[in-house]
Amino acid sequence: MFQKRFFLTKQGALDIQEITEYIARDSMENAIRFADELLAVCRSIPDFPDRGRIVPEVGHSQIREIIHKNYRLVYTVRKEKVFILQIFNAAKLFRMQDIDFE
Repeated sequence: MFQKRFFLTKQGALDIQEITEYIARDSMENAIRFADELLAVCRSIPDFPDRGRIVPEVGHSQIREIIHKNYRLVYTVRKEKVFILQIFNAAKLFRMQDIDFE
């Protein structure tokens, strides 16, 4: 059974930071609100980890994603832990590169 926790990889944390900084150029309030929304989606994944679709570019059942607004939150479940791999604009393709699970 899951402990209802998620972990951001280094890339996942960097993605949230970059998205927040980008939005903050126009509105700090909107940036904070959107970062909170992204983190709320991340927090919800351990409740039903299989609800996300399989990432089409990978085709592996352990690499899934949830779309939130215009962003793809890509994650995997390993040893009953959810790892957020990347968060990026939905218009881009997922590239599994240098994913660090620490």
